[in-house]
Amino acid sequence: MTKHEIKEYLTKIYNLPVKKVNTMNYLGKRKRVIGKRGIAYYKYRDFKKAIVKFDDTLKDVGIGTRIPELDDNK
Repeated sequence: MTKHEIKEYLTKIYNLPVKKVNTMNYLGKRKRVIGKRGIAYYKYRDFKKAIVKFDDTLKDVGIGTRIPELDDNK
């Protein structure tokens, strides 16, 4: 997913006010296993992390973040 797709996904499905999205691509670790037949090599899958910054409209309640529009405890 790209930054634009992540922002669009969070705003459309969860109605979250996204301010900024940063992404990081990681290479999977390479491993070596020594067995009876010799040495076998394999690699974990590559993956991407996303860090999302939200607008100031979200209210921090200490344990997590509460959205006033979606709050059921009124």
